[in-house]
Formats: sequence, C-alpha cells, structure tokens
Amino acid sequence: MLFQDKVERALDYQHEQAADIYEEYNGEKLYEPTLEDMIDKKDMFALIVSAWLTIMPIALIVLLAIVFIAMLFFRVL
Repeated sequence: MLFQDKVERALDYQHEQAADIYEEYNGEKLYEPTLEDMIDKKDMFALIVSAWLTIMPIALIVLLAIVFIAMLFFRVL
C-alpha cells in the first residue's frame, strides 16, 4: 500500500484513544458513552435539517415523476 506507515500510525493512535475511553476491568467496560454524551441539542437539530435537505428533494422528484406518469396514463396532458 502506498501510505502503509501512515495508515498503521493512524490505527495505532485510534487504538490508544479507544483504550483511554474504554478501560476494561475483568472484561467489563467501566464507561460507555451514550448517544446523549456524544450529540448536543444543536448537533441533533443540524442532523435533522441536513437529513431534511437531503431526502426532500429526492422525494419531491419521485413524487413529480409519479404524478407525471399518472397524467400520461389518464391522458390529461
């Protein structure tokens, strides 16, 4: 691989970070972050808005295609 050393360093760094967060004691995780710990209220609003802006144009195009096909089928055009 072209950047194998960089990939290995990145993976090692991720493992170190994960070890700091998930300290294990006898196979039990002492701390596991919940969804509320990782996402703020503003982040959730941004996620909803971005999903809305992604899904709605596609849904609108599909709906208009269905209406156009129905209009051709019933010979309204």
